[in-house]
Formats: sequence, structure tokens, C-alpha cells
Amino acid sequence: MDHTQPAGPNAHLTLTRRRAFQGLGGGLAASLLYAGGVRPQSLLPDTDDNHSASHLHTATPPSNQEPQTREFTLTAEEFDWEIMPGVTTRAWGYNGQTPGPEIRVPEGDLVRVTLRNKLSVPTTVHWHGIHSRPEMDGPAGLNQAAVQPGEEFVYEFIATPAGTRWYHSHADPALQVPMGLYGPLIVEPKASIRPSTYDREYTLMLGEWDSELTPDVAAGRAPRGAKDQLLRGGELGADMFLVNGKAHGAIPPLVVKEGERVLIRLINAGHMAHPVHGHGHTFKLVATDGNPIPLGMEWLKDTVLVGPAERYDLEFVADNPGVWMFHCHIEHHMANGMMTVIQYEGHKPTGPAADVLDDTMTHGDHGTHATPASTDETGTTPTEAAVITEGEVQVIMVDDRFQPEWLEVPAGTTVTWLNKGADWHNVASSKAGFASDRMPNGSTYSFTFDTPGEYKIVCRHHALAGMTGTIVVV
Repeated sequence: MDHTQPAGPNAHLTLTRRRAFQGLGGGLAASLLYAGGVRPQSLLPDTDDNHSASHLHTATPPSNQEPQTREFTLTAEEFDWEIMPGVTTRAWGYNGQTPGPEIRVPEGDLVRVTLRNKLSVPTTVHWHGIHSRPEMDGPAGLNQAAVQPGEEFVYEFIATPAGTRWYHSHADPALQVPMGLYGPLIVEPKASIRPSTYDREYTLMLGEWDSELTPDVAAGRAPRGAKDQLLRGGELGADMFLVNGKAHGAIPPLVVKEGERVLIRLINAGHMAHPVHGHGHTFKLVATDGNPIPLGMEWLKDTVLVGPAERYDLEFVADNPGVWMFHCHIEHHMANGMMTVIQYEGHKPTGPAADVLDDTMTHGDHGTHATPASTDETGTTPTEAAVITEGEVQVIMVDDRFQPEWLEVPAGTTVTWLNKGADWHNVASSKAGFASDRMPNGSTYSFTFDTPGEYKIVCRHHALAGMTGTIVVV
């Protein structure tokens, strides 16, 4: 990978953090990698031109440098948010994204953040893990009045203690946080107890998405959805499980190179616990809730249970080349979004996913849409064989597989996929040039194969779980 270029269009994470300034003096180190097409920016002074950056930060100064004032602007607003191709929702967030931009500041500096409220409801920001003055802490009613719609409030605090922190709304947080009002805050330490720096670094915020939690519900203009009303104690349901606001193939792979030292910061912004498991590697826990674990006392883990609001910093050496699963080990969380891979540069999966795990399948080049999805009300039962009529074939989609997985048809045949699974699915083929939108249970999607050849078929939600197939057109 070219260590000076963005890594993908949909990421919200810092990919590398080589701290050498490489002749740039006190400016931002050019070796920082960013995904999402966002270039590194220093926000001194804060201007309207850079409020929408996915990462708001400055370089870490030498330990003997005098503290500086770092100024940022966060705009709380409503917008369309694409969780993955075919799944777009109305969300609340900061600067047009959820999670909000990652803020990185040196330990000891004065941080000044202007909150602009463009929502229809009052809101605040809590700086989770920061030791601020009470009036800057954010809980509405306790230590400050909520910021009204159309108004601004300026937060000031000293960036301490160092480590993985985060920020989120603390006005009606039971609804505003799951609507997307949260983001990462990293305080760079003046000095580290770790013996060296990291070649790559990823910040991963975990969360959930409830399709019944709409802006009208969160603002009190509409009642809770039918399923949410069945839950007790104000609990919300969850339809999809997110990493950095994305699900399934929209979550970029964690790209590494053999021999690199890698840091993964896990931040749970949701209301559920997530046991995060990585295949092929053992991780060293080097910080909990942003606080460094003393040398020699780190735990070695391959699964880390991250509770709501908890943070864990995981370190590992990339010493086992390949493509490895990285996911929540609550299986229905994985099946509904919270799943990606650790991918070594130059390596592909050794199984069927090797034919489909590419940028077209994972990052949204969806080709030409064929027949729009429709709803099937026949109540058909899944079968192991395709249902064939003259010029038409039906393939059943059940959870994590197509039935049948291999099919031969004559040119001119229309193939219709019917989702009989409990999970959402979709169907796509980069070679054939089509991709469906999200297909809930009971929906169908059709495409006519006119050109002979072999076509690899994939569900973009579940390709990593083995949901692939082959259609041979003769």
C-alpha cells in the first residue's frame, strides 16, 4: 500500500500513525494515513472550510513545547447516512457524519470546541474520560443548560488524561446517542510507556442501528415503533450492528503489512456488549478506557468483551500473513453487520471469497440495477433445487447461502432470487454488472443472463460468511 494515499471511500478510521515528522518540522506528519478520501488537516485556526473533515487533529508536539490552544467546531445536524449500499437512513451526527470526526490533540493543550446546534431539539456534548471543569462536562440540567436549536456553546478543557477517549450527546442520551451523536477523541501522550510507536493504527467505534428510531421519534414528534414499544425499561431494539457507522462490506478491511506493529482502538458507543474476536492473531491489551496498562501486566487475548462506553487498545504484530476475520462473536451481531477482516497487503482469501472480495463487491460500485425488488407473498418453502419454468429460474436465499450454490442455465434465462432467510440479503455480480438493494425476507430480485460465461454471485452482506455462488450460462 502507498503510505501517502487514502485507503478507501467509506472508512472512518486512522490507518497509520508513523510519528516521524520526516522533515516537516512542527507541521502535520505526512505519514499519517486517512481513509474516506479525507486529507490530513490542521485546524489552527478553525475555519468553515475544514469543519467537515473526518479527522480533526494536530500533530503531537515535542514534550518540551509549551501548551497550545486547539480550536474545533462540531455541528450537530440531521442528514442521510448510508450504512451500506442499499441501506440509507436519516441520522443525527456531527459535521455530516456518524461517528463524528475523530479529534486528536496533544496532552496538556487547551481544547476549545464550538458546538453548533442545527437539530430541532436541544443537545450538549460530554467529553467521555476527560477531566474537565463541571460546567464543561456536558450533562444537560446537571452542569449546563442544553444548547437550544440554532444556538452555539463553546466548550473548553485541558486535554487530560491522555489516551482513547470519546465524545457524545448528554441531552436525552438514550435517544440522541443511538441516532448517531458520538465520535472519537484521542489525547496523544507527552510520553509513552510503550517502547516504540506503531506502524498502523485503527480507531473502531462499535454501535447499533434501530430502524424504528427515526428523527421524529427522537424529537418526540412520533411514538416509538411497534417493536420498540414491546421492550421494557426504555430499551431500544437493533436491526444492524455497526463499525464506524457502517455494516458488512461497507466496513473497510484492516489492512496490514507483514512485520508491522498495529494498534486497534475499540470504542463501544452502543448500548450492547460486543465480544470482539480476531482470527489468526493474539492481541496484547495495552490500555483500558484509555489508561495504559503497565509493562509486563498486559493480557493476551483473542476475544475482548467491550461493554457500553468501554475502550480497549489492542496491540499485535502482523506475523501471520493472510486474510482473517475480525468480528463481534455474538453471531447475530456478526450476521447483521459487525464483521470485517484483517487483510495483509498482497493476500487474498484462500476460499470462495477470493473471487468476490474486491472493491466492486465491498465498496459500492454496484453496476446496473436489473428488475426492481418486489414482495413475494406465496409463502414458498426453501428447497435444495432451483424452481425452473420456461426461461426462468428461481434461487432461494437462506441465511449465509444460496440454494442451489451452483447453477447452469441457457443464455436468455432470467434468474430470480427469493429471500427466505431471517436476515437481510442482497445479490450482486461484478462481471454481470448488477447488484440489488437490501432484500428483506420475502423480497425478490431478477436479472436476465444473455451472455454465456461463468458468473460469481455474492451477497454483499454475507460474502465473508460464505454466501457465494456460481451461475454458468451456456
